[in-house]
Amino acid sequence: MNKTLHKLNRRSILIRIFTVIVAFSLSLILFILAFWAIFLNQPNPVYAHIHLAITLVILVTVGSFVVSFLIRKILKPLSIIREGVENAGKGDFNQKITLKSQDEFGVLADAYNKMTEDLKKMIQSREQLLSDVSHELRTPITRARLALEMMQDSAYKESILGDLKEMEIMITDILESERLRNGSHAALIKPENLSELLKKVVDYYKGNKRLVVFPVDSQIMIQADSSLMMTVFRNIIDNSFKYSHEPDPVEVSVIRADQYVTIKIEDNGIGVPEEKLSFIFEPFFRVDQSRSRATGGYGLGLHLCKKIMDLNKAEIKVENKKNGPGLIVQLIFPA
Repeated sequence: MNKTLHKLNRRSILIRIFTVIVAFSLSLILFILAFWAIFLNQPNPVYAHIHLAITLVILVTVGSFVVSFLIRKILKPLSIIREGVENAGKGDFNQKITLKSQDEFGVLADAYNKMTEDLKKMIQSREQLLSDVSHELRTPITRARLALEMMQDSAYKESILGDLKEMEIMITDILESERLRNGSHAALIKPENLSELLKKVVDYYKGNKRLVVFPVDSQIMIQADSSLMMTVFRNIIDNSFKYSHEPDPVEVSVIRADQYVTIKIEDNGIGVPEEKLSFIFEPFFRVDQSRSRATGGYGLGLHLCKKIMDLNKAEIKVENKKNGPGLIVQLIFPA
């Protein structure tokens, strides 16, 4: 331990920067003293003054560039660490920070790598637990359904069947999320005509006048798995219906930019508190903590949407409307 601290002290960033500045300052002082000694022996002091001024300007300029270059080189690991932290903020814990230095930056990089590894293991353990529990729950649920079939029809029976159905939906969503996470889902990502894809959405909600899909250029294409994208559309639009009031519409529009195609799904519902927006894609997170049957679900829909969008190499963003109540969900694909 003492040996490590000794190495760290010798390679301290502040010490190295201080050494560079002191070396430059001493060199400058020695040069001035040497030049001044020569200047005292000059027959024409005016020319000596001019030469001294020009030489000092050149020396300070060159020295400043050298000192600046050395300090930037010493502080270069900061940009590497910043990039790693940004990746971790996006949920990518696979990238490690590799620094050969044993100074403060090296110690910080090692601590960062250990932290991301621990977080990765913790998340994997949680997801594995959910997957294992979900698999184990299917058998008793099936037995319960078979037992209910032998009961006479009643309100009590219908209530239990409703509960079992909700549990089956939750289990299906968890297992689907697990398949997307570990790559066992065989995604068929290919060019899809966005206009045709949105027509399928309209057909799925046929008869629901609250859904408004604005006309889309028939030439717009995106790279996506159409069946998985239908799951995304259904989850988002169903949520919009649940958390907004009739006859308020749910509007779907498309914005084409140079590099991106954005699908916007807007409603006039209750929105999401700003402090909770960062948790919106977490599994089992719900704005309505009461988990009432009026809204339904177990907070897995948007989590599943995020997994699917990641698989399609696209992005999903959620924000509140600026000019009134409601939520805007953006599905962003590379053009």
